[in-house]
Amino acid sequence: MEPAGFGQDRTRQGWIMGHLCSLLATALLVMSLVQGASTSQNQAVSGKQLVSGRIFSGQDAKDGAWPWQVSVQRNGFHICGGSLISESWVVSAAHCFAPSVANSSYRVQLGEKRIFGQTRLHAFALVKRIILHPRYDNVTSEADIALVELKNPIAFTATISPVGLLDASVRVPAGDTCWVTGWGNISPQKNSSLAETLQELEVLTINSTICNDHFREALQKPAGDNPVKDDMLCAGSVEGYKGFAWGDGGGPLVCKKDGTWYLAGIASWFLTTTLNGVTRVVPGYPGVYNRLNAHNDWIKANVPGVTFIRSSATPSGASPSAIILLLPVFLRLTLCPPPPFLDWVPIPHQPFLALGAARSCHL
Repeated sequence: MEPAGFGQDRTRQGWIMGHLCSLLATALLVMSLVQGASTSQNQAVSGKQLVSGRIFSGQDAKDGAWPWQVSVQRNGFHICGGSLISESWVVSAAHCFAPSVANSSYRVQLGEKRIFGQTRLHAFALVKRIILHPRYDNVTSEADIALVELKNPIAFTATISPVGLLDASVRVPAGDTCWVTGWGNISPQKNSSLAETLQELEVLTINSTICNDHFREALQKPAGDNPVKDDMLCAGSVEGYKGFAWGDGGGPLVCKKDGTWYLAGIASWFLTTTLNGVTRVVPGYPGVYNRLNAHNDWIKANVPGVTFIRSSATPSGASPSAIILLLPVFLRLTLCPPPPFLDWVPIPHQPFLALGAARSCHL
């Protein structure tokens, strides 16, 4: 993606008005979509309660609920999420790692729902090496995926175990009920604090064509210029913003198929706007994830013995009514043009050199 669509500082007092029409018109549809689809899927989520609200708009995770979730830390500070995929490997986002920083500066915390300091050394694993995808593009966020090899293999326990990986032949359907987890900001403002306890949030996946149309209009891109690339998927809400934030980058989007959790995506980027010097996530736009199984050949070439979940059926399919409802929701949104002053932001926690005058990339 060319940065011109979001690289200028064009803040406006009245940007909220650009969303009122779409938000009011779709509120009832979205409520019925979330309630109907979530209710039908609730019993497949191991007895978890429905999310109704904050990893903002989520809720505190229970002990051991997400045993593959890790905190990626640099110099002792949380910067990103990640997922354990074997006893020696973690997958995260490429934008979480600076090539100039030594591997020894990184570590991962495993098996805990709170982020601990040096007093809990048993919860940490040192990093042997970090492999960024060779096609990673920090402008478009294509191939925003990294493999982290741990210095020593991890023993699996009730609270530490790997997540399944999906075969490349299977596509996550629109309207599927999935979960995103992380310790990122609990407020849509950039400078808000990290969550003290791991947050979980139920989200719906969104058709990529519809999502692309929505983002293209927001970023004032011409037809055919797709912000959501082939190796990405959208999930979240078009009512306000419920999804990942700064500090959640690299974390998992997981879905369930036949009792097995699989890693559908890696938290990658979202839209922001700056008003009166305050940068916030733009409501009404879902989060965008790297679609992990688009890179299975690369994963297999680097992770020994990795296996993938195969299925001839659509994984964890949502009800037809949920999928049908998504289309009018997004078609209605396109009738009320969103503001043209948006930023496209990869989402770890600590800032580094911005690309362009007003585009913020945050490590």
